[in-house]
Parts: sequence; structure tokens; C-alpha cells
Amino acid sequence: MMKEASSPRPVAIVLGCGDVGSAVALALHQAGLAVVLVDEADPAWHRRGMAFTNAWYIGNAELESEGACFCASLKSIPSVLTRRMIAATTWSWPGVAAALKPAMLVDARGRKRRGSEVLRGRLPLTIGVGSGFVGGENVDVAIEISTGSPCGSGGQEAGWLQRKQDERGSRDDFAGSCVIEAPRHGRFMTERRIGDVVRVGQIVGGLGNQAIAAPADGVLLGLAARGARIEPGDTLVEVDPSGIAYRCYGVSEGSRRIASGVLAVLAARGNRGGERPVRTDVVVAAPLTP
Repeated sequence: MMKEASSPRPVAIVLGCGDVGSAVALALHQAGLAVVLVDEADPAWHRRGMAFTNAWYIGNAELESEGACFCASLKSIPSVLTRRMIAATTWSWPGVAAALKPAMLVDARGRKRRGSEVLRGRLPLTIGVGSGFVGGENVDVAIEISTGSPCGSGGQEAGWLQRKQDERGSRDDFAGSCVIEAPRHGRFMTERRIGDVVRVGQIVGGLGNQAIAAPADGVLLGLAARGARIEPGDTLVEVDPSGIAYRCYGVSEGSRRIASGVLAVLAARGNRGGERPVRTDVVVAAPLTP
């Protein structure tokens, strides 16, 4: 007797391959959806140990034992999805949507989101993560990420690039991390790796002819990739003073909560791929009814 063909998986598009977007993509993939992760060429996301970002640089990436494979053409995306991997691409999401007829789209680009694009009505379900989204207006459902307040500048004489902050404190466990942000456009260059141990003042990379020094002792929790296209405000380096290297890898608890929020929306709308009920403590800023 011939085996009955399995039903095709519903397709989900996720915009933004940073730690939040990758966590959402991973959760949707594990819930049974075929996921296409879309971002621009040479993305500047710095928490690459917590994301699929490296797929844009070396062709593939792994996060919590799940793989993403870069697709240079639209034609290659279905074959990657058939292999039960996440498809990573630089193709525009409307192009991907026209080819694959997705059931949903999640915009997890945060401040990197371009303009005030209205997503609602263009796909069966649209979800926006972070500020700038209004449920029922530019997306069907908005998921807010609350933030804390800055805790002051860093103590090193690195000048205009360095600050120490706790504004991610409500999102994950790295409130005491020290970051260096870019003041201008450019290409980032580095020979260091995520998880490397660094000392304060040690050179870890460069933006154009500007050397970038570690803002604190610790491990490189975040580091933009070699050749990343940098825009003003992008985080180039993030140091975790705890010095615990394994914390630089895998989905953070904050990103996992946000991904759970996306799954909760699917569960409430009856479009969820998995069978378990989902709980979340993120704020869903729109009614979960069609």
C-alpha cells in the first residue's frame, strides 16, 4: 500500500535575522511551519551566537540544533524547506510571499525597520514585534517589548562610542552588558569571535579607520560580523562582564518569551502548528480575535 503524502506545511516569513527574529523563526519552525527568514545583505546583527545571522556570511548557521541555509535564489527556497531547514534569504519579502503564498509574516527587525510600511491586509496574519506597530492598523497584532532606563555611560575613555546600559533588562539576562555603538556608516572589520575573552581597552575590530576597543573585561557576547554593513546606532560590540562563555550561545530567555508570544497569537487564532498550549508574559497589544 502506498504511503499517503503528507500535507504541505504552512509557510511563515520572519523579517530580521537578529536574536529576536531568529528566536521567532526557531519557535515557528519547531511548531511545524516552513519558515523563511528574510534580511538584507551583510546584516549587522551582533548577537550572532544567539541567531541565524551567520547564514548570511558562511551559507549556513545552527541555533539550538536547528539549521538555517542561505538561499541565493527564490527557486532554492522550497528545496531547503523540504529538507526541514529554515530558509535564509536576501530576497524581498513581497517576492517570497508571491512565490510561496505564506500564511503569516512576523516583523522582528526592531529599529532597523524601514519606514512606516503597512503590513496588515497583505497576508492572512501579520505580527509586529517592538515599537512602531499598532495592532489593527499597520499589523494585525502588535507585541510590545518593554524596556528599562539607561544606567549611565561606561567608565572607559573610549569616548563617543561607548555606553553601559540596562535597557535590555526586561528582555533578557544581560542587563549589565557594555556595548559600543556605531556613530556612522561603514564596514566593520574584526578577527575576533563570539565568546572570546577580552580585556578593557583591547582592540577587537575597526569601523573604517577607527579602532574599536573592548569597553569592559569579559566575553564577547555580541560582535558584528566581518564585513557587516553598519549604520549609525548599530551595536558593534557587546561585552558580558560575567565572563561566562556559554551564555553567548543559544536563545536568551527574553527572546524565548517574545517567540512564545508569537506562538500564543497563533494558538489563539487556531493557526498554530504544535499541540501544546503556550504561555507568555510579553504584552500583546491587540485583541487575539480575527
